[in-house]
Amino acid sequence: MRNYKLIFLLLLVPVIETIAQQDALYSQYMFNPMAINPAYTGTRNAISGVLLHRSQWVGIEGAPKTNSLALHSPIKGKNFGLGINLMQDRVGPTLNTTLLGTYAYHLKLGQGKLSFGLRGGFYTNTLRNDELSYTNDNDKAPVNFTSQTANFDFGTYYHTDKFYAGFSANHLSNGSVKFNDQTETYDLNMHLMGFLGKAFVITPNLVFKPSALVRYTKSAPLNFDINTSVLFQKVFWLGASYRTSSSENRESSIVLITEYNISQAFRIGYSYDFNLGAIKQFNSGSHEVFLGADLVSKRKKSVSPRYL
Repeated sequence: MRNYKLIFLLLLVPVIETIAQQDALYSQYMFNPMAINPAYTGTRNAISGVLLHRSQWVGIEGAPKTNSLALHSPIKGKNFGLGINLMQDRVGPTLNTTLLGTYAYHLKLGQGKLSFGLRGGFYTNTLRNDELSYTNDNDKAPVNFTSQTANFDFGTYYHTDKFYAGFSANHLSNGSVKFNDQTETYDLNMHLMGFLGKAFVITPNLVFKPSALVRYTKSAPLNFDINTSVLFQKVFWLGASYRTSSSENRESSIVLITEYNISQAFRIGYSYDFNLGAIKQFNSGSHEVFLGADLVSKRKKSVSPRYL
């Protein structure tokens, strides 16, 4: 009976998630905002980068694995920033890759700055033939199936030293990935995301920062993350999130998050997700780790850490 349940879940979950949430999932969005919002580009006043790896549902064969790289910088003497996003998302026999260039324009507004961002590039989907099982060897294709479509995203972002809020819309062009002489296709649904957070300085060595993120896409329920993080001694973040599911089965999760500021230039983060629904008995959770760097910083030197 346990094996039958596992087979049912493995068949059901990919179908639901493909329809509902096509973009890669990130638990540490609050420490890596450029991955979800192009308007964040250039706001760190440094040549900034984040390298991230995520392994989801460890223990389930073919579960999602994501690698991403975000690089961006403000342009000296100008009110804009430039960047690049690279992402590789492997789910079973499929490999999704994106290469996007990013531009963001920054305006001073009150005590903070308001940014508008655009990014565009290509979304490539590959169906790996060597990872498919055939009942008849005569049906086996000699090459992988690959399709590519253009992709465009838009975002807005407002921030002060201790508050931020943003909104983004991904896959504006609603491009279609097509296979088999364009007779088999699936569309990239538009993904809408809004997020905000605020840092409360309790003492110089203790900062409390709640944040929230809301996601919506066609044919899926509203999905949200609620996070609370605490900064200790200006170097160590410790937090937890509650995430609802992006599919009708409501497989919600609890996420434990840490970040350590190695220096003013380098930081490292880790998160662990565990499911609260039926699928938890078939996997050992999800792991996400990132390395961030802020090089050639143009910020004024300060003993205070960056809260956002």
